Amino acid sequence: MIRTFVAMEIPRMVELSNLLEGLRRSGSKLSVPKDENIHVTLKFIGDVRDDEASRILGAIAEVATDCIAFDAKVIGTGAFPAERNPRVLWVGIADGGSMSRVADAVDERLSRMGFERERKAFTPHVTVARVKSPSGLERAMSVLREYDKTDFGSFAVADIRLKKSTLTPGGSIYEDLGVIPLKNPDTPRK
Repeated sequence: MIRTFVAMEIPRMVELSNLLEGLRRSGSKLSVPKDENIHVTLKFIGDVRDDEASRILGAIAEVATDCIAFDAKVIGTGAFPAERNPRVLWVGIADGGSMSRVADAVDERLSRMGFERERKAFTPHVTVARVKSPSGLERAMSVLREYDKTDFGSFAVADIRLKKSTLTPGGSIYEDLGVIPLKNPDTPRK
């Protein structure tokens, strides 16, 4: 079985790296991803067989044929479900709704293959920490608030990725199972 999810990559950004390092140094009990693991999860799938992964890639390719590459901005911070009792710390994505449309299309297409639909509306974000314990959490929240209005930078979203996630004691290791390009915005429509 392969633990999988569908994602869009985020390039390394200096201010985002600074935020991650600040969260790591806060002394709070958090799980902070490595810089190279930063991404936006469009849909977590879970464990699948090898043959299912191939079918999922085919479904993603179908979705990508209707999606045009776009630009996105990483901006602001927050916490789910709320700052008073957070489980996830995040930075936001502003893109005019493009990523949400892609995530919805992926979710709809995979539901036709028998994968459960998402219960909550997709909110584009980058998880920068998962809270392991509320003990000492105020220090991490203070770091997060320092970046609440920060424009971390913009990037081009040019593909959708099916990722494999291997859980290890040192953190998750991600590997691309497939990279499906989105349509070039300069290519005329047929």
